[in-house]
Amino acid sequence: MDKNSGFSGAEALFNAGPILFCVWIVRLARIWLIFHILNKNKQKQTMIKKLLLLPGILTLAGLMIPAHAHAATGDIYVSNTPTVVRVGMDGTKVNIPSTILTPSGTVTDAQGNIYVADTLTNSVIKIAPDGSQSTVATGLNAPGALALDGNGNLLVANKGTNSVVKIGAGGTKTTLATGISNPSGLATDANGNLFVSAAGTNSIVKIGSDGTKSNFVTTGLNAPRGLAFDAAGNLLVADSGSDRILSISPTGAKTVKVSTGLDTPSGVGVDSDGNILVADTGSGSIIKIASDGTQTPVVAGLIAPQYLAQTASVHELINIATRGFVATGENVLIGGFIVRAAAGGSLSQTTVVVRAIGPSLSKSGISAPLADPQLELYDSNGKQIATNDDWKDSQQMQIEDSGVAPTNDKESAIYATLPDGRYTAIVRGAGGTTGVALVEVYKIQ
Repeated sequence: MDKNSGFSGAEALFNAGPILFCVWIVRLARIWLIFHILNKNKQKQTMIKKLLLLPGILTLAGLMIPAHAHAATGDIYVSNTPTVVRVGMDGTKVNIPSTILTPSGTVTDAQGNIYVADTLTNSVIKIAPDGSQSTVATGLNAPGALALDGNGNLLVANKGTNSVVKIGAGGTKTTLATGISNPSGLATDANGNLFVSAAGTNSIVKIGSDGTKSNFVTTGLNAPRGLAFDAAGNLLVADSGSDRILSISPTGAKTVKVSTGLDTPSGVGVDSDGNILVADTGSGSIIKIASDGTQTPVVAGLIAPQYLAQTASVHELINIATRGFVATGENVLIGGFIVRAAAGGSLSQTTVVVRAIGPSLSKSGISAPLADPQLELYDSNGKQIATNDDWKDSQQMQIEDSGVAPTNDKESAIYATLPDGRYTAIVRGAGGTTGVALVEVYKIQ
């Protein structure tokens, strides 16, 4: 452009066209967000170089690709300014179309909706599985981390006011806690307590289910950010300033889970297999860490990934059991169950192991256990499907491979693949013997 034309740089940018102007607004928003989040100069410089080198038109094009209707259980959603990216466990990346310019906190619900905090517009957007979008909260102040409580309320780390806000039905806002310096991560435990990482004071704050605020951890942290609970109830902390992942027990005892291989970890989660997932801001990647410490990159080439969330797992009942006294004649132990294929599944594809347990009950302090249980399995028409006395007499290999083989050879088990329907398991005592027995059904697949 002619330097004597009299236009300012901003005027020239706008006159070049609204699309180009929007692209640069997005770029500036990216830079602001990185400065706001990172606290290491070398990381600031590295990230800003990455951002400025990106073609702006790619940013806008990323808003036009298909939605997340085909998300799989365990897929990861991560803030990747200025988009949210869905990452499959095979490393595939898909940009989620939205109008969000500065995505920060993300969380998913059981219905497959994604909630995204948009820092620049001080709002939270919900993206449904079909790609439709709606605003669930406005009037916030630099919202960051998100979480859901047990009642489905949305919890927001409102960084601009150093507070945590609850968004109820209809968008009603309630302040849960104030005075939390730079709240950067949220996680709820099984008892309804909320834990907040306060990066400004290098601490973790606990907000009880009754609203009481207390200090949970006050030492040994360095810019803590993302939080998540593992299956054992330990709180995992992405300690971004020390490049570590810490584990904090319910009593507050700290252990180091990961001490090497990370560069400014900002988000943390746990998958259904117990692996730790880390949004590693400095390396622009998501890293999976197995229980033995093995680190595997799930995806690389992201732009300052921060918060992450996973598609909700589908929980199902896999075992049911009942115990009773087995007498003679009609006074036997009877257990009924219903098999129904999952939505989209095929008939005759539900495999179960039915067990009759007796002798091993003595190890649990049960007196007078049934010494030699016999097991019978019937369909809803009263037709006998199978019978078994000692489980090793037949189907030993299938039962052992199932992982639920009885521990005593005199106990019984039946391995069966069943179509949808109602079934009955009957336990008797061999030779008319009596005693206490347990009848169980395990879903295998």
